[in-house]
Amino acid sequence: MDQAKIEIGISFSGAAGNQFGKNIFTTMMPYKSIERFLVVFPEVQRNVNKARVKAIAEYVLKGLNERNYCFLSAVTATCRGEIEYDDQSKMVTIDLNSVLSINDGQHRIEGLKLALKTVRKEVTSAKSNEEKLSSKQKLERLENMCIPIVIFESMDEQYEQQLFHDLNNLAKTPTKSISLKFDNNDPYTTMAKELTNENQYLIKYGVETEKTQLRENNPNLMLLSTLRNTISFMICGSENDKNNDLTFDNYDDIKGTVNDVLNEIFKALPADCNDRKKYIIGTAVTLQGIGKYVYTLLNNDEVVNWKEYISGMQNINWRHDNKMWNGYGGSYDPEKGKFVFGGTGGGINGVRNALIENNRPVSSATV
Repeated sequence: MDQAKIEIGISFSGAAGNQFGKNIFTTMMPYKSIERFLVVFPEVQRNVNKARVKAIAEYVLKGLNERNYCFLSAVTATCRGEIEYDDQSKMVTIDLNSVLSINDGQHRIEGLKLALKTVRKEVTSAKSNEEKLSSKQKLERLENMCIPIVIFESMDEQYEQQLFHDLNNLAKTPTKSISLKFDNNDPYTTMAKELTNENQYLIKYGVETEKTQLRENNPNLMLLSTLRNTISFMICGSENDKNNDLTFDNYDDIKGTVNDVLNEIFKALPADCNDRKKYIIGTAVTLQGIGKYVYTLLNNDEVVNWKEYISGMQNINWRHDNKMWNGYGGSYDPEKGKFVFGGTGGGINGVRNALIENNRPVSSATV
C-alpha cells in the first residue's frame, strides 16, 4: 500500500488485502465511532426494519449484563472517499470527509446506534449521583466495545448493489432448532437443552435438536423448539415471557419444578407416547397445550395438589380417533387417519381446555 496521504483522518488498527482486484481493509471500530462513519444509502440497501433494529438494540443492552453473551458479526461497507493503510503501523486511516456505505449489516449498526442513544438517555435522566455514575460507566463500556468492519475501497453504485445481493443471496439462515441449540442467552432454551440431557423421560423418548420437523420415521418425541415452548407455557402461560417470570436468578429453583412436572406428565402418559401414528401426543400443539394446562394448575388457588391432576391424565384417551377431541381446536381426518389441529394457537388452547373440562385428579395414594 502507498504511504498515507490523508492529512486529517481517524486511524484504527487493522489489516489490508485484495479480493478480485479490489482493495479491502479490515478493522475493529469502537461503537462510539460508527455514528461518525457508517451510513445507509437507500440505493444500495433495503428499507430498514424498525422492529429488527429494536430487537438488536435490546440484545446489545442485555449483553451488558455480566451473565449474558452478545456477539455481532462483521459489517461489510464500501468507503466513499479516501481510505489508506500503513504497513508499518498496521493502521487503517479514514479521511474525516469520507463515509462508509453499509452493504451488509445496517440493522446491526442501527441497533447499536439505538442502544447508545438509550444509554445516553439513561445518563441524562438519572435522578441520583449513584444512578448517573452507574449509567456513565455503562455508556463508557458500550462506547468502547468494537465491531469488526470489512471495508471495500471505492466501488461504484453498481458494484455496491451487487455486493449487497451476493452477501445476502449466499447467506443461509440456520433452522430454528439449530439456532436454539447454540443459543445461551434465553433461559428457556438453556433449560430445554439441559433437561434434554438430564431428564430420564426426555432421554428415553428423545428430543430432536437439529431438524425443523418430525417425519414419521423420526423416533424422537419432539423438537427442541417444541420443548422450549412447552416449558415456557408451563412457567408463564405463553410462548413469550413478557414479564420475565424466568430469569437466570430464579433459574435453578424453577428448573427443579419443571423437571418434576415433566416426570409426572410422562408417568401419566402411555408408555409408547412417542407413537405419533397412534396418539396426538407427538404433535407440537398437544405438548404445548399440556404445558399451558400445567400453568393453569400451578396458578389456580383451588388446586391443592397439582400432581394429582397430572396423574389424572393417565385416564385420558390420547388416540387420534377419540371423538372427545373433536371441537377442541381440530377434527379427525379419516383420510389421514389422524386428528388434525386447525391452527397452532387454537390447538394449544383446545388441548388445555379439553384437559380442564375432562381431566379428573387421581389421588396420589391410588397411583
